[in-house]
Amino acid sequence: MAIRAILFDLDGTLIDQFQAIHKSFALTLERMGYNKPSFNEVKRAVGGASEATMEKLIGPERAQEAVQILRPIFEKEMLNGLTLLPGAKEILNWCKANKVKAAVLTNKHGPHARIVCKHLGISNDLEFVIGADDTQWKKPDVSLTNYTLEKIGYNATETLYIGDSPYDYKTAQNASMKCLLVSTGTHPVHELSKLNSSLEIKADLKSLIPMIEKLL
Repeated sequence: MAIRAILFDLDGTLIDQFQAIHKSFALTLERMGYNKPSFNEVKRAVGGASEATMEKLIGPERAQEAVQILRPIFEKEMLNGLTLLPGAKEILNWCKANKVKAAVLTNKHGPHARIVCKHLGISNDLEFVIGADDTQWKKPDVSLTNYTLEKIGYNATETLYIGDSPYDYKTAQNASMKCLLVSTGTHPVHELSKLNSSLEIKADLKSLIPMIEKLL
């Protein structure tokens, strides 16, 4: 069946917010008495919701506490260094020109996700933005994906998921959606290739457009 909708991950796929993310996590952990994590340590830990990232960095015992400290810090830092990733505007413009619905499905805190999309001028290119705490579920829970598919109005065979991480691949796999990945986020090509030898992985979103055109 032809692809009529695309769900996008946000961090590492459409946007680069790692400067603000790293600073916020570093300030939070320093405030809690931990050593300051490096940029790469934080980048390697993200992909799930904030609590999952904290668990990777400091363990589960104080992860919830850390997230409560993190949130107001991040709200002050979140627009610093924020940029669209290469090809993001092009692929969203392509979706609009080809009447393919586009939306964001992310594990970033939903209100934060909508703020950054508005700040970067892509909110009008998207049907909606669904993030963590907008529902009771988080990626890669199929209940969240099914909820999102119902909201966008197309089933899994008519919808493509685009992301940058194993979380994104699992999200698509759990819902039987086709998945395309870019290496602009948390994982290089050689790591993403281990997920599935036939998985299509490109260096940026613009490079995906010819592949998606074949699915229309």
